[in-house]
Amino acid sequence: MISRLVQTLLFLLPFLASSVEIWEVDNFLTAQISELNVHEKDGNFNFTHSPPTLTYPYTLLNSTTPSSKRSKTTTITGHISTTPTVSSSSLPFTCTFTSSTHIKFTCSTPSISNISLHLKYPSTNETLYTGLGIQFTPSPTSTIFSDTPVPLTVGEQGVGRGIQPLTKIMNENYHGAGGNAYSTYAPSNVFTSNLNTSGYVVNTEYTYFKDEGFEVRSNVISGGFILENSYYECLNELTKVTGRFNGVPEWTGEGVVIGLQGGENKVIRKVSKLKDGGVKIAGLWIQDWAGKRVDSFGSRVLWNWELDGEFYPGWNERVKEWEEEGIRTLVYINPCLSTRVEEFKPYGRRNLFEEAKERGFLIMRENGEVYVQSSASDEFQFGTVDLTDPEAREWYIEVVINCNIMCSCTVANTKYPPLKEFSGDVKCGMGGEGEGVKGWMADFGEYLPFDVVLKDGTDGGRRHNDWPSLWAGVNGEAVGRKKNWKEYLFFSRSGSLKSPLVASKGGMFWVGDQNTAWDGNDGLASVLTAYLTAGSSGFSLTHSDVGGYTSLNVTGVVDGEETNVYVGRTGELIKRWMELSAVADCMMRTHEGNQADKQLQVWDTPDLIASLKFWTDFHVLLHPFRRVLLKEASKYGWPLVRGMWYDYGMESFGMNSQFMLGKDLLMAPVFTPGAETVEIWIPRGEWVNLWTCEVTSVEVPDHVVEVEAPVGRPAIYVTWGEKRARKYSKKIWDGLGMMEKGGRCEELYKWKMPWSKKDEGEREL
Repeated sequence: MISRLVQTLLFLLPFLASSVEIWEVDNFLTAQISELNVHEKDGNFNFTHSPPTLTYPYTLLNSTTPSSKRSKTTTITGHISTTPTVSSSSLPFTCTFTSSTHIKFTCSTPSISNISLHLKYPSTNETLYTGLGIQFTPSPTSTIFSDTPVPLTVGEQGVGRGIQPLTKIMNENYHGAGGNAYSTYAPSNVFTSNLNTSGYVVNTEYTYFKDEGFEVRSNVISGGFILENSYYECLNELTKVTGRFNGVPEWTGEGVVIGLQGGENKVIRKVSKLKDGGVKIAGLWIQDWAGKRVDSFGSRVLWNWELDGEFYPGWNERVKEWEEEGIRTLVYINPCLSTRVEEFKPYGRRNLFEEAKERGFLIMRENGEVYVQSSASDEFQFGTVDLTDPEAREWYIEVVINCNIMCSCTVANTKYPPLKEFSGDVKCGMGGEGEGVKGWMADFGEYLPFDVVLKDGTDGGRRHNDWPSLWAGVNGEAVGRKKNWKEYLFFSRSGSLKSPLVASKGGMFWVGDQNTAWDGNDGLASVLTAYLTAGSSGFSLTHSDVGGYTSLNVTGVVDGEETNVYVGRTGELIKRWMELSAVADCMMRTHEGNQADKQLQVWDTPDLIASLKFWTDFHVLLHPFRRVLLKEASKYGWPLVRGMWYDYGMESFGMNSQFMLGKDLLMAPVFTPGAETVEIWIPRGEWVNLWTCEVTSVEVPDHVVEVEAPVGRPAIYVTWGEKRARKYSKKIWDGLGMMEKGGRCEELYKWKMPWSKKDEGEREL
């Protein structure tokens, strides 16, 4: 039997010797016609397809115009037919393939209603796929996608996402809110494979990944195919297409960003508890800075993006005071604007929904009315700023981001004055000049309806999956206008293929709203899968909510019986989440969750405060190493969190139980409550246990062992063959007080290094 390595080489050799001829793949281009029905409620999209009225399974090539040395473009014409011969019902097509650093293509047929095109990429029986954006459950035990078609449509992540009976209860009682295995805020039309290949399509229409390729609901499909010698080279080439983030502000490495809400007095009390516990705080993310509103779902943030001066009366003084302490303030925004603002905040300076409506800046229905949607309850209604309208984008940038967030208000107050009279104090945050805040969560981006009318003439079917990039682009443009833009940060949960490109200045991801649970569908274990698929899709900078977001107590009928499901935080879960975030996240950030007053918080017990202090200190100690990885992400597109297959062979492709931070640090997180040990695969070479400083030398390929991993001491190893790893591990041990004279850690540094001192400056990267 031919080994996988040999098969891979046989596959690669002809492509390395010449250009990849995608049109030689059997049925590389096929088509079908079917109706698509879309139902949306609260950001949950349900799609139903009619049986195809016509399918075109055969690709018949009529002619090939070979590329010239100058153009490097090959043109293919032919027919897509229901039979092996051309018939009256055959579809003519034209494809162009351009060779540059990789193959780029565009294929088109006549424009026919409800047509979908499917393009198939070169593959073998050994090809395995990962990527497709931020995904959570490609398979139960890995990031590899099975043969099941994967819908790539942005929407709510779902609550449960397949774990039962929770998902069934949420889907049947809450408008499909349970989601499914592929529900995600950030799908992307890109795969990478174990053969160091990548395929992508730049279409924004409704898309599936299936049958070794992409199916797009359009008569035009455009994209590319990448083949490289290594996985690193593949990502380097891919991220030239997706774009690359330019890092995060230096202050994110100085401590933890604490998620807070509840008004000024509550925030101050919570911060005091953490300060008294010695926690290093880099930032305070205050979600409800714009105020609150109450409906049947509960207490919600008021989506009217200016400071609520009664909820936070000393805001300007507090922001300045925190800044002087080295603590940055962050807030929350999204592209949606609440109705009924006067009911909940009559004392505000602006009613942004009414202003946007008056100026024609909101998405519309076909009948010319403003498209009003709801979120979580029918009472919580909002309109969405039309991000295809340049004037609407400019209004949002100047009024919301530049003025109310950054407190540079000259343009906002002169070009876009408020519609209502206001006699109060115009503070920074609501039209006044001042210091402003340094970051924000750029939430949502996934609610755009399919039946919307947009300013640029496109429809929701084309723009729905593109909306996250448009939204990220608004935030990226606002940050990019600042001379000191490297001091600012925004983080998004919704995304698509080119989100890193438009958000390159100031942007990064967080991986959505996990349940406060352990499982791999929608809990802590799903976070690592999300990091790995994100990194394989060009989303190099990620983090998650420490402790999770969604807690609930719901009852529904399952199989004829009334069933209750409770999901809530425990101290152990929060601590294990801290462990993962301290190592893996480019910014460590906590969240109070959706039930802030009912769930355990990081400041609630001395034990949790002590744990947060330790893991924040650890996160800070890792920052010099992380700084190097951030440069690699910006320069090469390589993620901070890397799969084992990046450096240790494709036999580990898709593994989602452990990861590498860069090339030097190996971690196997604990995802099981009550566990005191964890199973870990240690590759060939010399490795040092970070906690015991014991050296393990591995000479066999399958060294899988069960190691001690009690709460507070997860399995972390450092590779011992590189100077950089030794340098940064020593700094960690120094910081943790583990370098006492004669101790095991100190002993590791007594022997002579196998490199000369003059090489030291050259080995930083």
